[in-house]
Amino acid sequence: MDALQNTSEKYNMRINTKTTKVLRISQAEGRPTRINVNGQNLENVKQFCYLGSLVTEDGRSYREVRRRIALGKEAFNKKKDIMQKSLSLHLRKHLVKLFVWSVVLYGSETWYGMV
Repeated sequence: MDALQNTSEKYNMRINTKTTKVLRISQAEGRPTRINVNGQNLENVKQFCYLGSLVTEDGRSYREVRRRIALGKEAFNKKKDIMQKSLSLHLRKHLVKLFVWSVVLYGSETWYGMV
């Protein structure tokens, strides 16, 4: 962190220690990671949302998959009124793919460690 701090100061930039968090990804529980910037400890977190995906300390995707399924259900319920019986089955399937699958599968290429 010293090198990052020195480089940022060289370009008149500062690290915001109030919004910067530390997440240690490890399968085994260990000691908390202590990182100091300008004499202030950065906050350790167990999970955070990065670019719309949930990152957890154990490195698994279980919580992210469950969260995406819940978001998909929410997206479906918001569009439920347009899923009328008067629409053809083909069109309703297409609408589900458009409104629900896109929400559920966002970021799925990074899901791993489901076991």
